[in-house]
Amino acid sequence: MIAFSLTALIALAGSRAPAQQPATPCCGIVSIDAATGLITAKVTATGNTFQFKAPDPRTLASLRVGQGVFANFGGKQVSLDGRSACCAITSGPTPAIAAPAGRTPSLPPAAAPPVPLPAPPTAAAPPGRAGPASNPATMTNAAINPAILSNMPTVTFGPPVAITKTRARASSRFQSGTVTTQVAGRSVTAPVLYLRGLKAVEQAPGLPDDARRLLVMMVRRVPMGESDHYIVNTKLAKDWIATHHVPDDVKPTEPSDKKCGNWYDSWDCATEAVSDEWQRTYDHAVKEWNDAEKTLADAWETSVACFTERTISSGDIPVKFAITPSITVNLSQSGSHGSAQGTVSGSATLGIPMQSDFAARLDLFYIPCLPFAVRPKAIAGDGILTVGEQLQASVSATGSFDKTFTIPPTGGPVIPIQVIPIVIGGVPVAEMDVSAYIEGNIQVSASGSAEGRFQITNLNPIRFGFTCSGKGCSAGTRAQPSSTTSNESAQIQGTLKLKPAIYTALQLDFDYEALSARVGPQPYLLGTASGCAAAAGSQTAGGASSAQENHLLSADLDWGTELRAEALVLGKIVENPYVTKLMDDKHLWFRDLAPGGSNALVAVAESTGQAMAAKPATYKVRMPSCYPYNEDVHYKLTWTGSAVPQPRPGCTWAPGSGTCRFDPAKDLMISLTWPAAGSYSLTVVPVGDVHNRIFTPAPPVTQIAVSVVP
Repeated sequence: MIAFSLTALIALAGSRAPAQQPATPCCGIVSIDAATGLITAKVTATGNTFQFKAPDPRTLASLRVGQGVFANFGGKQVSLDGRSACCAITSGPTPAIAAPAGRTPSLPPAAAPPVPLPAPPTAAAPPGRAGPASNPATMTNAAINPAILSNMPTVTFGPPVAITKTRARASSRFQSGTVTTQVAGRSVTAPVLYLRGLKAVEQAPGLPDDARRLLVMMVRRVPMGESDHYIVNTKLAKDWIATHHVPDDVKPTEPSDKKCGNWYDSWDCATEAVSDEWQRTYDHAVKEWNDAEKTLADAWETSVACFTERTISSGDIPVKFAITPSITVNLSQSGSHGSAQGTVSGSATLGIPMQSDFAARLDLFYIPCLPFAVRPKAIAGDGILTVGEQLQASVSATGSFDKTFTIPPTGGPVIPIQVIPIVIGGVPVAEMDVSAYIEGNIQVSASGSAEGRFQITNLNPIRFGFTCSGKGCSAGTRAQPSSTTSNESAQIQGTLKLKPAIYTALQLDFDYEALSARVGPQPYLLGTASGCAAAAGSQTAGGASSAQENHLLSADLDWGTELRAEALVLGKIVENPYVTKLMDDKHLWFRDLAPGGSNALVAVAESTGQAMAAKPATYKVRMPSCYPYNEDVHYKLTWTGSAVPQPRPGCTWAPGSGTCRFDPAKDLMISLTWPAAGSYSLTVVPVGDVHNRIFTPAPPVTQIAVSVVP
């Protein structure tokens, strides 16, 4: 929408009409330089600025920032009252728009007698006329100068307004309302009509008949997959149609073959597949509009290009917020319930810290010669979204427990944050809702006798850009370094696991869900706390064996995530969501929780017989029975006496040392050959595993005294 006043359009055209009452100012003062007498003003229609000079101190003193003024760019003059010229334009806007040949500027030269600025006629051309061109005497202000095409309206935004309740979804095809925001330091309120599809255009009140006909034709030619929702300024529509009569033969017609109630209407036919019938119907509408463009161009003395749908875009719209919603699941359950046997009590709490530092952008379809309506094209953005998970558990379990809880347990998945007013040509026309969208589940399982609590916090900043339209989404991403902290204490006999699978997204809704974009990480987080106490096998040192108890208390955190982007119209996902992997699954964190260390992290090693000089001696290594993980362990081995190891798969040898990768639950067989008799030693220590767990601090080494006989 260029402006709610037709004056700016008339000034841009540089035409003249019969004397009328003063119209709405086209421009507003944005700054005043008292020292030089120069005033800077902005054209409401385009956002372009220009300067004019006050002729005397008295005129300068009467001006104020935010005051409306009238401008004639062809005559390089400004009026304060819309009737007489007062000041000369000294610079801008660029390019200056000259009046069409043979037309008188809407403002007179400074020396001429006062002449009122033109205002739109109060009625359209009489029915049956071919249009404005058939009666030039009544339409001297109707022609559109081609320069308008290079002065598209500017899309900006007002200050964000915090909200705490999710706004109701669209309940009808059309809806009228007002949008209020701050524009150039003053509060501006504008009436708006939201039209959702063809029937909304046909049924909505307050539209001039000529405007309705044009909108019907425009909706019918919207391609499949694009939003067919229009935002209409009814006041501007009435003003425009009053001076731009639509010829009677410009009207929608139905194709000869039609089945669906309204193939063009997203409300009636959203579930219909694209077919030959739809294509024929769409082709009919496109041809019909192409013919109408030519007729209207002739009638309004302009070019067909003025009816071409173009894109206008906002600048960067900051989307910044920080929230930490929290969800607590009650785990109390006893008896036999599905996979649960025994008694479980306690709670699991999932906090989801979320920070947005984004710049959003809004693209709109706009037709210069139909400035009273726009429709959404795309929502895009670029920035950093930091999403974390705070996982806490306090559980008492006897027996086994395995259950999946839906998140959120009550209410909707959308958390409202703020509303950002959208301003076109200085006029607030719509709003963009900013929300956090959270959905998923948390799986909680316990086995044995578990008494424990632990807390893990992970933050994962992700930088990505995205573009979403009615045809789906595209995105690119670059993960930032993640960070993890912990504060845990536990007394666990058994295993306790919490596995959230959560999709946390930034959601932007334009015009009550006319077009929505939802983008964010879809992470996988597994927190496991394990406890065990058991009698271990025997450990042999120098041939002597002894029974040994082993125990373990540990916590572990794994992480993996994807980026998911979805485009929605009326709350329904269009096309397939865009999903890309942000990173391979990785281990983030491991902690030995046992006071003094878990001896189940200490390797068990023993000799299989007497070592003899120049002959291979075999030793076997494995992890204790309470060791909780299945991935191959990395063992580090050292020895004295210049023994030579026998090659084996999974091991890398160096003089006096080596590393081996092997299944922790099986015996790793190592053969060493000592060249001479004597007393030596062999040590083994597990340092981590292939899942990237690092045993820190390193467990105590297991040492075997080796006596080699001749």
